[in-house]
Amino acid sequence: MKKINLGLLLRKALILSVGLFILALGIALSSRTGLGVSPSQSPPYLFSLIFPWSMGTFTMILNLLFFAGQILILRKDFKPIMCLQLVVVFLFSYFTDLTISLVSPLQVNSYWGRILLCLASCIIMALGVFLEVKAGLIVMATEGFISALSKVIKKDFGITKIFLDWSCIIFSTILSLLVFHRLNGIREGTVIAAFLVGFCVRFYNQKIRFLDRFLEIPTELMPKDVYASLSNPLVITIERELGSGGHQIGEALAKRLGIKFYDYKLITETARAAGLPAEDIEKSEERLGIGILANLSQGNYAMTQEDSKEDAIFKAQTQVIREIAARESCVIVGRLGSYILQGRPNTLNLFLSADLDFRAKEMSKQLDMDYDKARKLVKREDHMRAKYCEHFTGMPWGLACHYGLAVHTSDYGIDNSVELIMDALEHATCKVEG
Repeated sequence: MKKINLGLLLRKALILSVGLFILALGIALSSRTGLGVSPSQSPPYLFSLIFPWSMGTFTMILNLLFFAGQILILRKDFKPIMCLQLVVVFLFSYFTDLTISLVSPLQVNSYWGRILLCLASCIIMALGVFLEVKAGLIVMATEGFISALSKVIKKDFGITKIFLDWSCIIFSTILSLLVFHRLNGIREGTVIAAFLVGFCVRFYNQKIRFLDRFLEIPTELMPKDVYASLSNPLVITIERELGSGGHQIGEALAKRLGIKFYDYKLITETARAAGLPAEDIEKSEERLGIGILANLSQGNYAMTQEDSKEDAIFKAQTQVIREIAARESCVIVGRLGSYILQGRPNTLNLFLSADLDFRAKEMSKQLDMDYDKARKLVKREDHMRAKYCEHFTGMPWGLACHYGLAVHTSDYGIDNSVELIMDALEHATCKVEG
């Protein structure tokens, strides 16, 4: 039986409690703006205006309904440990009423003053959500219900959360019009919260790292002391701008060195590890969804302990790349290999770039595409790769300190770039093993 780390458990409980208080404070501040509250809090807010019970009481009732919903949906799959959600329900409801009483003297009369308060409340709510998720201890009943529902209807958590939020908005709008004959609790502040809170949580996830040590969360993808116990064949990773010749150069290097080459083949291996169709992996390769719906969905995933499909694929990809690197010398193109193998001995990390005009012409030739379309494709793909890197590493794509060598291939050409890299290998400590 695994020994329980009581100190770590208490630290997680502390972070969870602080997070719930800050989240409740953000909600309380939003209720003082008169510009509407977040979608999920709009029903409790409206009921507290209609009936002589507090918003915290109705928050508790709503969360108890979500908890009961999990039991009905999961049935025999419902685990007794999920009953700990009730602790969060009661604590969060108490904090809701406490913070509302604390901010009740606050009066903001000007419209722009209320807008500023609305923005501040979203930033505070996001901090509370970030801490609650960071604690990784107990999920809130709302989150548990959405997770259960998403599995039943076979939809992503993020999309299911959007559906639930819109259900809350529609219900609150109808109720408000019937009772008050005007919108109450659903206004521009609701829309701002729907977009801004998730965005801020993602920002906190990327920028706030000091809690990782406090909560014993690994800060490196693979600590150096782990590598010391592993076999370390030569691995060359290549990150590249689209059209800079990454595939051709990687293939040529592998052939010259007599080692394996991994590019599109990684899609199949990752699909096997993730238990997903290869076409799903290919669609998600080094890119995140774009557009309003995708951004909302990604924001919703940032607000939960659930993994998105992109997160699951990246974790599977990380596992596959580490396994390959441990068993054989190889060249790996893309997939953030330099970040995944960070600190690994006997590894040469390359970054290939080229002039935009060079890359557009190259892609125009490869895809039999109009030059202007190819130019737009190259710029869009670079943006997607940079966004993908920042999402999973919290660092800018192409950051020099992560690479042993950067080559501007439009200055040298593909063949000369290969020779330059081979020359660098001869003078480096990296050697082919086995």
